Amino acid sequence: MKKSLHGQVELGLGPLHTAFDSKDGVLYTSLYVDSQVVRWDYKKLKVLDRINVHYNIGHLDSMEGKSTKPKGDWLLALDKLSIDRFNPVGPLHPQNHQLIDISGPKMELTYDLPIPLGEPHDVVSIAADKLTPKVTFDIGTDSRTEKPSPYATLAGQERVERDGNNVTVYATMVRSHINPERITVNKGDHVKIHLSSLERAQDETHGFAVDSMNVHASLEPGKTVTVEFDATEEGVFPYYCTEFCSALHLEMMGYLMVKDPNKQYAAVDAKGTKLTPEQLQAQYKKIVDTNKATDAVIQTVVKYLKEKGYEKYPAVNSMVTDALDQYGKIPEVKSKADAAASKGDLDQAVLWENQVWQYMVKTADVGLRAKARLARELATPMSEAAGRGEKAYLRGGCNGCHVIGQVSSGPDLTGSLKRKGEQWVYEFTMDPESKFNEPYTKGMIHYFNLRMPNQHMTSEETKDIVEYMKWIDNNADLF
Repeated sequence: MKKSLHGQVELGLGPLHTAFDSKDGVLYTSLYVDSQVVRWDYKKLKVLDRINVHYNIGHLDSMEGKSTKPKGDWLLALDKLSIDRFNPVGPLHPQNHQLIDISGPKMELTYDLPIPLGEPHDVVSIAADKLTPKVTFDIGTDSRTEKPSPYATLAGQERVERDGNNVTVYATMVRSHINPERITVNKGDHVKIHLSSLERAQDETHGFAVDSMNVHASLEPGKTVTVEFDATEEGVFPYYCTEFCSALHLEMMGYLMVKDPNKQYAAVDAKGTKLTPEQLQAQYKKIVDTNKATDAVIQTVVKYLKEKGYEKYPAVNSMVTDALDQYGKIPEVKSKADAAASKGDLDQAVLWENQVWQYMVKTADVGLRAKARLARELATPMSEAAGRGEKAYLRGGCNGCHVIGQVSSGPDLTGSLKRKGEQWVYEFTMDPESKFNEPYTKGMIHYFNLRMPNQHMTSEETKDIVEYMKWIDNNADLF
């Protein structure tokens, strides 16, 4: 037996795998035939504990076990041939990763994770707090080379260029808009579209498809991709985002028109149902009022962000930059709406006001997420119990009715502990029905027309949720 340079122990015992953890000075091995993880005192060669797994272990991994400072609380068994552990979905069954708690005197299996891969063959684990990726790629990063793309296009630089039968389009994508929205080419043209995602929000991937041309692409935030095809068929073909990206996802589209240069196209006068002057005036007033209300929300968010010094936090700052980019497009569009309204052309005024609303919704969407991100940056650190409580709160679906900082389909949790006390909240979470006849609860049920469901939380989960609610109250001014 010898200790390797990687902090593992190598044993000449045939088909078994090992993981050594110097934190508690013991050795963990997989017993291949009996499908067990075995804990050893490697100095005395004495078995301390064993636990069954399902079934044959391909490899073992202790948390950061391949480093010089392994963590001693968790072990991962990478199992194969887990034939009757999960429902069969075909001739090849899922493999199984099993998470084992090794922090106490007895090992405990805590989680099964089916994996649709072949034989699991080793993993490397690192602490989550060591993961510090960039929020987005730099604008104009080539999707293939990860280097700056020569075809990167910024807002306002969108254009269509023609060189003989070659058409090059420089386009941008940002929630919820593809620019240009109209591209016209001739039948027989070779079309190349350079697409740049201007997103600065985290994890907002866009897709792009001209499905009839079998053209598909995916754009991560900040990246530039290129698609090309031959326009061999005459017609009008929609292009659109294929990744759900926001409430206005369905508006993220445009049209590719392929014309036959040898044909003459007759103009079509499309006539639709017209609104009466009174109806048109009411529609105009409604969209103007909606925009004023939306702008009021935006201004409260802007005030919050400025007061809290958002620019000190790079991730938040990039989101605010994205929001302000959208908001900065409003004055030009608003001036067109006002000009149309002053001329009495309410049809055009409504169209322009709707465009204003789209920019406002995009601004508000990113701004509210920036506010939430900033609140977490400014909040006091969570205790371990509060962190577990937040996870239990989310896992139990509590956020489906309770929104921190505002009333939703259920009451705001901020201040709940002060209103009713920790013990009452604990008892109500464990058994809501026991409180239904109390006047306070009756009033809540009547107001929201909902009863608190029993989420069957454990006692420990409920105690942790109470700790999470304490953290909310301590940071109430941020939500």
